[in-house]
Amino acid sequence: MTTRAQWIEDTLRAELAPSHLEITDESAQHAGDRIESHFRVVVVSDRFDGLPLIRRHRLAQDPLKPAFEQGLHALALHTYSPAEWAARQDAPASPACQGGGH
Repeated sequence: MTTRAQWIEDTLRAELAPSHLEITDESAQHAGDRIESHFRVVVVSDRFDGLPLIRRHRLAQDPLKPAFEQGLHALALHTYSPAEWAARQDAPASPACQGGGH
């Protein structure tokens, strides 16, 4: 059985051919007992060159719709072109859960 994290990774690799991909399960930091419900994703892809943020997020989110239909609650996306990532080399940390998480 594939974990949701692995499915997200496989899907984004197939769709975006990223040069860098980080997937972090942050579910334990949030309220409730949801397993694999909150993820932070950092993706660097040539497909993002010259695109506004909304288009980048759509490119990353659209192939993940089945996961949202099956219990994925939140996805913190950080999308960069290779040039942006080379200048930055890090993405912002996720904020603390405001809903009573751990």
